[in-house]
This record gives sequence, structure tokens and C-alpha cells, in this order.
Amino acid sequence: LAQGIPKSSWAGVWQGLGGPRDYCRGMSLFCCDGGPCKQSNRLRSEAAGPAPTVPGPTPARTQQPLPLLQDWDRLGKQEREAVQEKLEGIVNAFAQEMIRGKVFMKLGRNGRLFYRLCTLDKQLSAFSMHIKGAIVEYPIANMQHISFGYDLTDFTHVPVSLPSDALAAVIAMDNRRMNLVFSSPMERDEFVTCMLVLKERHRRASGVA
Repeated sequence: LAQGIPKSSWAGVWQGLGGPRDYCRGMSLFCCDGGPCKQSNRLRSEAAGPAPTVPGPTPARTQQPLPLLQDWDRLGKQEREAVQEKLEGIVNAFAQEMIRGKVFMKLGRNGRLFYRLCTLDKQLSAFSMHIKGAIVEYPIANMQHISFGYDLTDFTHVPVSLPSDALAAVIAMDNRRMNLVFSSPMERDEFVTCMLVLKERHRRASGVA
């Protein structure tokens, strides 16, 4: 895996999460117990078609609660190192799981939900989605932002009702927006945070200011 992020670069990840106000508002992890969302079963029944088969064995991974990053400025040196170490461990476990492949739900521009098999390449430089037998690659370097909630700007049909904002995340790149829906707030929060960390790692490795 790529090298971790030095302490001086965590500000970039923190800024990507929107700072204390947006982070606390967006990450429902801190206002729920992180257990299975009540809407999970309903969402999966609404998704179009059966879930794709994940290639190879995918052992279950216990999701760890994310560190309370909104307290970062108040933490001492040792506390910051402990938080950074914990978050790096979560990100590395997430990356390994994504390399094997994981199924998420994508909200189509027509307002329908579809199961999609998603992966990361071994270099952690691209996020891929399997769509109708083809693999569509989204380079991390081209991702403009990764955030909580929905962005329906380019939708051809705005759904009358949507799953909770607490289950949604959006990746914006090249004027395109990919809305993803997760089975629980904890899964959504982990995805956004880990993808932002991977984006920052890639930025550092590429020497982009």
C-alpha cells in the first residue's frame, strides 16, 4: 500500500471533510450507534436486480468506529499520533477490501438504484465500477471532491423520494457526479473518509501542490 500521510498533510484530509461544522453535520456516525440502518433491508429490495458476485473469497471485516476528527485541534502530540495510527489502520483495511471488490448501490441519473461491483486497483490510483459487463475507471487524481449526501445537479429525473442523506455520498469528477448509497451510516462515513485519505496520499505521491 501507499505510504501513510505525515502529520503536516492531515489538514488536507480535514479540509476535504469540510472542517468541524460540516464534518459533524455530515457524519451521522456520531449521532447513532453505528448499528445496521433500519432502511438497509428496504434499500436492498429496491435496488434493481440481484447484487453482483464479488470475485474470490471476501472475509467479513468488522468496521471500526472512526476517530473523532472534529477534536483534532485540541489533541496533544501523543493523542494525535494515536488517532493518526488508528485512521491509517482503518484506511489500509478499507483499501485491501476494495482491491478484492465490494458491492455498493449507485443512484442512476434516472432516479433508480442499481447494485454495482466496485474495486480499487492495487496501486490505489483508480476507483472502478462494473456497469453492464464493462469496467468504468475513475482515476483518483481526477476526483474533484468526495463528500457526504447527494448531488442531483445533472439528474434527468429527480426522484420523488430518496434514501436518507445519512446513507449517501457523492464523488464529483470532470463535471460528472456519482451518487452512492450505503447500507449504514458507518459504512458511508468510512467510505468518504478513507477515499479522502487515499486522494491525499495520491496527491502527495504525485507531487501535486
